[in-house]
Amino acid sequence: QKDTHSHAASFSRKVFSIMARRSMRLVEFGKPFQLMKEEVPTAPKGGAVVKNVFAGICHTDVHSADDEFPGIPPKTVLGHEMAGTVVDIDPSAEHKVGDRVAVYWHAGCRNCSRCDAGETTACIKDVKHWAGINEDGGFSDYVVIADHRQLVKVPDAVAMDVACLLPCSGITAYNGVCTLVPTVQDFVKHTDDCAVLVVGAGGLGLWGVQFCKQLLPAGVRVISADVDDEKLSAARDASCDEAVVWGKDMSEDDIVAATKKVCGSLGGVVAAVDFVNVPATFERVEKVLVQGGMHVVVGLLGGNAPASVPLMPYVLLRHHTSGVLMGSLQQLKDLFALMAKGNVKPPPITHHPLENVYDVMQELKAGKVKGRAVIKL
Repeated sequence: QKDTHSHAASFSRKVFSIMARRSMRLVEFGKPFQLMKEEVPTAPKGGAVVKNVFAGICHTDVHSADDEFPGIPPKTVLGHEMAGTVVDIDPSAEHKVGDRVAVYWHAGCRNCSRCDAGETTACIKDVKHWAGINEDGGFSDYVVIADHRQLVKVPDAVAMDVACLLPCSGITAYNGVCTLVPTVQDFVKHTDDCAVLVVGAGGLGLWGVQFCKQLLPAGVRVISADVDDEKLSAARDASCDEAVVWGKDMSEDDIVAATKKVCGSLGGVVAAVDFVNVPATFERVEKVLVQGGMHVVVGLLGGNAPASVPLMPYVLLRHHTSGVLMGSLQQLKDLFALMAKGNVKPPPITHHPLENVYDVMQELKAGKVKGRAVIKL
């Protein structure tokens, strides 16, 4: 078996070494990417090369291109949401050439106990080998993966344009909801009238609504909040129980009152996950959270802006706050298993050519992308 595997990998290297790959490289922050033709790479020891089929366009790509995300080296290929087929791989790997895979894109030092456990975002040495951030990523026909353990096989039941979204937006929303679960489970022991709040009805928010329905106890109501009526319509389609407009022309008191009105007898939500996370949403969640509630913070749209929370009420109301960055490798595998069951509907997805990636990122930045946009390679 290993001899066959090795022969296939060797043949693959000979075939694609004479080909070329297209890469959209970030040459100057805040400027359109440059299309470059390059040689197709070969797999490093212990690693793999994946021929990208789809690459998702994420808000983090926008922040990276605008020099708002730390650690982006010059001439990087952005794009960290990737799914494709293995074309070259270390012979010791469990995967083989031809496998459909998604890329768990944030590797760590690869030899501490946390990295060995798949908790690479918490690498004890704080090493970051992040494909599409500080190393070349998915806005290219081919991507080099330093550690073959970062590859997760895509079940036949999961489409590849959906698969590319799971290692970032999917797993982030999944982990955000997982973080709520213990708090909500505790509340339902004492009341049958619980509600949770999902802030933001974009790509992550639509995942979040459905993961709440799949992971939280039956009967827990899911409330979606957004400034956009059209996005809230998509949240209703994703099975949220209530949709609340947080209108830009509404007063803060009216927004808080409208939110509390749909929360049930507790007069607030027992948990909230904020996929936007600007000062206004952070502070608003604290106002609608009940005593002992959990506030999960996911979004990055607030950048370095400060948020204000009255300290004594925070303590007296026993609020909990947790920041979520992605999820573990095991969570990604669990997520693929969940998606393969077919009970979670992916957000609306639009396909775009590689050459248009920068233009689509500007549309995303302007809030004009409904659901998710992906590059088809």
